[in-house]
Amino acid sequence: MKKLLLIAFTIIFASTISAQKHVLRSTEFPVHSAPEKVPKSKSNIGTVTKPDIAKEQAAGSSTTYIPLGQSNNINGFQGNSRTYLWADPNLNSVVFTHKGIDEIPALNFDVSTDGGSTWSINNVINVPDLDLSFAQGGIINEEGNTNPDDAYYTYFNSITNGLSYGVNILTNTSTPNFSYVNHVIDSAEFDVTNAFTITQQGVAWNVGIKTEPIDNNYNGQLLVSNATVDNGTVQYQDTIFDFLAPLDGINDEKIAFAPDGQTGYIMILSDSESDPQPYTNYHPVLLKTIDGGVSWSDPIHVQLGGVDGIESIKNYWSDEVMEEVYGAGFNRDEIYYNLGYHADIIVDYNGNPHITGIIALGTEDGWYPNEGTMATWHVYSDDGGDTWVADPLYDNIFLDGDIGGVAQYNRPYAASSFDGAALFFSWIDTDLDGAEGNINPNIFTLGYCASESTYTEVENVTALSLYWFSAFFGCMSQYVFEYESGNGYEYEIPFVFAEFSNPYINYWYIDDYSLSTGNPCNPISIDEKKFCHYPTVSQNSPNPATNFTEILVTTEINGVISLSIGNILGQVVHQESATNNSLTHTFDIDVSSLDAGIYFYTVEIGNSSITKKMVVK
Repeated sequence: MKKLLLIAFTIIFASTISAQKHVLRSTEFPVHSAPEKVPKSKSNIGTVTKPDIAKEQAAGSSTTYIPLGQSNNINGFQGNSRTYLWADPNLNSVVFTHKGIDEIPALNFDVSTDGGSTWSINNVINVPDLDLSFAQGGIINEEGNTNPDDAYYTYFNSITNGLSYGVNILTNTSTPNFSYVNHVIDSAEFDVTNAFTITQQGVAWNVGIKTEPIDNNYNGQLLVSNATVDNGTVQYQDTIFDFLAPLDGINDEKIAFAPDGQTGYIMILSDSESDPQPYTNYHPVLLKTIDGGVSWSDPIHVQLGGVDGIESIKNYWSDEVMEEVYGAGFNRDEIYYNLGYHADIIVDYNGNPHITGIIALGTEDGWYPNEGTMATWHVYSDDGGDTWVADPLYDNIFLDGDIGGVAQYNRPYAASSFDGAALFFSWIDTDLDGAEGNINPNIFTLGYCASESTYTEVENVTALSLYWFSAFFGCMSQYVFEYESGNGYEYEIPFVFAEFSNPYINYWYIDDYSLSTGNPCNPISIDEKKFCHYPTVSQNSPNPATNFTEILVTTEINGVISLSIGNILGQVVHQESATNNSLTHTFDIDVSSLDAGIYFYTVEIGNSSITKKMVVK
C-alpha cells in the first residue's frame, strides 16, 4: 500500500506541475554550446501549488517518520537557509522553525526534548512585524547545561529595513513569552539571509547582505550581528563593514564556528569581479575570526581553477568529457570552474573549515551544471584556510527542478558531532530513471572523520520508505546526536523534509537515522582519503522488456551483488544474487511471467543501493 501511495503521489504531482508548463534543460551536457549564466543575486521564489494527496506515517528499515507542524505554503522553507532544524546533543533536544497555517500566518516552532521521538508542534512565535521569509531558529544553551528547562529556543528573522532576534524558554510551549529585539537599520536594505548559527557557548550569529532597494544589487557591505541571552532577555549588537565591492555577484552566505566558539568563518559565494581569481567563477570567499567574532580577517579566496587551483577538481573529469565540452587541445589549467548556487560550511575540532556544494565545469561566461559535468564536492583546508584541497562526493544527476513554479535545488548541508571530530554532508537529488529534473528527490548523506581524513559511503536516507522519491526540500541539522554503542559512539543524524498535502504543507522529522557503516571515525570507514568507487548500474536493456532483459553492474567492490525487482505496490516479484569476482556482472532476467507495467529494480552491493525503473510490455 505504501508503494501504491508513492506512485499515486508521483502521478498526481507530475500532472500538477505539468500544468505549469515549466521547461527544464536537458540533463546531458551541451556540446560546444553556451554555458548557463550564473545570476548576480539570489532569485525570488513564488508560491507553490499543492497537489491533492494524502499520506500516512511510515517507517523505513531503521528510521521512523514523525509528523511535525504545518504551513499554508512552502515559502520560508524552500530557500537555502541552513538553520530550519537544530539539534543540541547536550540537551537531547531538537527544534524546527516554520511558517504557520493561518491565512496571515505567524512564525511557528516545533520542539522535542527526548531526541526527536515526541514533539510539541505549531507553537506560535507571538512577535510583531516578522516578514516570515526564510526564518531560522535554534537553541541557545549555556555551555555545560543539560537541562532543557534552562535553555532557550531562539529565532532569527528579517523585518522591513532590519532584523529580529527573539528567545523563549525551550520548554515553555503552552504560553510562549518571547523576549525579542526588532532592530531597524537606518538607510539599509538587507537581502534575505541564509547565514545563521549558534555557538556552543550560547551566541547566535547572523550575516546580512546589504543591497540596493531598486535593483537588489550588492552594495559592498555586510552586516554581522550576534545575540545572547541574559536572564531571559535578548542582548543584541551588530557591525557593518565593507566586503569585496559593490556589484560583485553574491549567490549565498553561511557562517559557522568551531566547538570552542573562538575560530569561525563567514563564507560568501561570489564571482568577486572586483578581485577576479584565475579560471574561477563563483567560489567561496571567507572571513576568519580567531577571537570569537571580535575581529575578522581579510577575504580568503578559494581558487578553484588555474595553475594554483585545486588539482583534484582540475583532473576529475575525463579527457573525453573535457574534449566534448571544450574541443580538442584543451588545457586543464585554463578551464573555468564554478561552485553554486548554494553551499554550506562546518568547522571541525581543529578550527579547520569544510565546505560542500556542487562544482561544475564552466567558461568565462557561465557554467554547465548538468549530469556528467558537475559533482558534489567537499572543499576543505587542514591548515586554517591557508591551502585548500577537495574530494568529490557524488556525481549529481540534477542541480534543480521546477515544482509548481518553485525551484528546488540540491540543498547541500554540512553537519558535525558536537566535538567536531565526525562530519556529515547531505544533499537531495532525483535518481529516478526518466525524471526531467530534481522533482522526485531523495536525501543522500555520508560521513567523514576529520582526524583520519576517511569517508563512509554515500547512503540514500529515504530509499525504500514511503517517502522514497518525495523528500522535498530535505534539510539536515548543523549538529547530530551521539550515543554509546558496543563499538563506542554512534551518531544519529536529524533530517526534516516537506510533504505537499491538502490543504497544508506537512513537515516530517526523520528519527533514529544512523549511517549503516556506523561512526565515520571507526575503522569501518574507508582507509584512504579518496573518492569511493561506487557501483554503477546500467538501465536494463531492452527497455521496455518483453521476454528477457539485461542489467549490467560495474563495481570495484568484492562481495555479493543482490538484485530485487518490485512492482508499484511494493511487492517483490523477483530476487537473485551473484558473487562478484570481477569488475562487471550481467544479470539476465526472464520477465515473461510478469504483468505489463512499471517496475523498480534495486541492486545492492556492500553498503551501496541503486534503484532504477523499468517497463515490461
